[in-house]
Amino acid sequence: MAGKSMTGKQHPPAGTIVRPAINGKTQVIRARRRWSREAERIFFEHLAATCNVCAAAAEAGFSTTAIYNRRMKWPGFAEAWVRAVEQGFARIEAQLIETASASLAGPSDFDGGREVERVSFADALNLYKLHRAEVRGGPPQRYDARSRPLDPDAVRASLLKKVEMIERGMARERDYAARADDAG
Repeated sequence: MAGKSMTGKQHPPAGTIVRPAINGKTQVIRARRRWSREAERIFFEHLAATCNVCAAAAEAGFSTTAIYNRRMKWPGFAEAWVRAVEQGFARIEAQLIETASASLAGPSDFDGGREVERVSFADALNLYKLHRAEVRGGPPQRYDARSRPLDPDAVRASLLKKVEMIERGMARERDYAARADDAG
């Protein structure tokens, strides 16, 4: 948010730099933040509270790309990430359980007294699906399942298996009908 200095002149929002560009026009750029212990603390606190990487990255002042790159390069960061996601996942799970059982019991305080923005039910379910495999084990969420190239042999085998199952079911129905006719 822009403000006025003591001399009354407008100054740019925090985190921006105003400088002349090569073409002579004024250029406003976002200042690059350097990673610090404070930024890491903010990121992990927010990740543990929300289980939302995008929101935690924004809160710490970094892009999600920078955050994911840091996770790949720094094993200690990756370990802390896992712990924060586990904690955030438990919170989301508790929120889903609380929402589901709200009519049976009074409200519970699983936030530990912290003021944390509540996640919508739809977002909570999405975050639950995203992190379930990471926390509980199992196959990860696949977003590219539809974009994978199909193997024609695998598709053919799958179709033949389904046709065979349909034919067996139809044969059973014919046998059942024939037995019913013989009995009646």
